[in-house]
Amino acid sequence: MRVIIAVAVAAAIGIAFAGYFAYTWLSRPQYALEVDATRDTTDISGTLYRIRVANVGLERLTNISAEMGAGDIQTKDFLDPGQTYYFYPNPDTLVPTIKVTSGEGIKVVTDYRTPTKVLGLPGGGR
Repeated sequence: MRVIIAVAVAAAIGIAFAGYFAYTWLSRPQYALEVDATRDTTDISGTLYRIRVANVGLERLTNISAEMGAGDIQTKDFLDPGQTYYFYPNPDTLVPTIKVTSGEGIKVVTDYRTPTKVLGLPGGGR
């Protein structure tokens, strides 16, 4: 009797996981872009800027362009689904906001975020 209950519970958990992953996969948009612009201050290097761009959609994105300031436009030919790429602004670029576009009509405009520093961890200060 206990074996039957254990098998039924395991089957229910398996069906729940399969349903969850199927739902999340089917509800993903065809074209989607995730942009994370980070401004990080370190003790040694000063201020570092990086822009992480990830294709979180189901289809390939093409002609990705990151406008990071006056005269600093960088491009990437394509991003496959699940692929991530980093853009780094030129050191002399004034970087108030970031605008990332793709050939499929996606446009993301965002400001930089600054990660929280915790004393005792690398980069946390003294």
